[in-house]
Amino acid sequence: MPSTLVSGEQITVLMELGFPVNKFTLNDPVLGVLDGEGRLDGTLLGDDVSPYIQQINITRGRSSQLDEFSAGRTTIILNNNDRRFDPINESSPYWDPTANRSGVTPRRKVTVRSGTTDLFVGRIADINLVYNYNLSTVEIIALDDFVLLANTFTAAAVTPVQELSGTRVEYLLDLPEIDYPADSRDIQTGVTTLGAYQIPANTNALAYLQQIAEAERGLLFVSADGKLTFTDRIGTEFGPSVYQFTDSGPGLKYTTLDIIYGQELLYNRIQVTRVGGTIQTANDLASQAEFLVSTYALDNMLFATDTQALDLANLLLAQFAQPEYRFDNMRTVVSNMGSVDRNTVLGIEIGDLIDITRTYTTGTPASVTQPYAVERIYHFINNSAHTVEFGLRFTDVVYPFTLDDDVYGLLDAGNAVT
Repeated sequence: MPSTLVSGEQITVLMELGFPVNKFTLNDPVLGVLDGEGRLDGTLLGDDVSPYIQQINITRGRSSQLDEFSAGRTTIILNNNDRRFDPINESSPYWDPTANRSGVTPRRKVTVRSGTTDLFVGRIADINLVYNYNLSTVEIIALDDFVLLANTFTAAAVTPVQELSGTRVEYLLDLPEIDYPADSRDIQTGVTTLGAYQIPANTNALAYLQQIAEAERGLLFVSADGKLTFTDRIGTEFGPSVYQFTDSGPGLKYTTLDIIYGQELLYNRIQVTRVGGTIQTANDLASQAEFLVSTYALDNMLFATDTQALDLANLLLAQFAQPEYRFDNMRTVVSNMGSVDRNTVLGIEIGDLIDITRTYTTGTPASVTQPYAVERIYHFINNSAHTVEFGLRFTDVVYPFTLDDDVYGLLDAGNAVT
């Protein structure tokens, strides 16, 4: 049964700690029927460990928009006074006497859920036990399926045809030695054409997928419900934002907001080189004169042509040639919200667009509203509260041109035909 926080929010943690049921059994009238309930390797059921929750932390996303995404991670601390989560305890409900081993073991599936909304889906990576006089606990660390791709390699050299980036992602995932489940993918088409370059034998699957995402300049991550997600190139994005956060007035409320203004993402010379191509360079001379030269370089890109490399250099130059005053991290306590607002916030995914309003008691302007995209999501959950932190990426939003609309029916820099 779910664990109910003081606020009334219900948190469920399911772990596949038991042993397979519904194994295919010859001559059995139910489990021996082809295409029936029987499964060759059986079915692992998720054991509900929610009553033992002490604390949950979830981290998903990347540090900045120029970094690669890392594996999503959850750390779950459970009460272990009865030693049920001790892998050597033969009296544990998760001990299989037939196999003479525990189901508390790495690579078992973990799902963390608030109400009916998935917050994390992954697999156990580490099990750490702490015994003390008053309270014994187990720390379960789980990672999303990036960890599977990071441990998968191509078996032989292959050479795909020239194709769009999304097609290349599907090509790699369909290789027999990778065989990533089709129902665990959410792959967009992409807008970047990749060259017909050989993929050498023993190429790491995750590393190659990240090369594709780097060329596309899209997002590559595992979603909260466990799907490998690949998006089209991110440049100017089409709005409007679905979610509006504010510190006053109507809208979703945030509690704290971090603001940064510095050289973290200041690059006024961009150099991009494709495989077998020549360096393509984009310069902002005015920025270089004011801030001195700061270079960002990308090598061995999978583009089919040098023109594509130059297009990316110009795109990145437009984004990073000037320092940006920007909101960086926003926190909100969802356990203080009503169920409708809480479910709305918990449904926000990496890449979603949000508007944030900051109001001031002194100075001009009295308020600032800016659009952002979500880069990372953190959850901090204990019995008394559930705090969510969103890491942000400043973005330019262009609204779809709409005939006869007083705002979106004007042809200007803010509206465009999609």
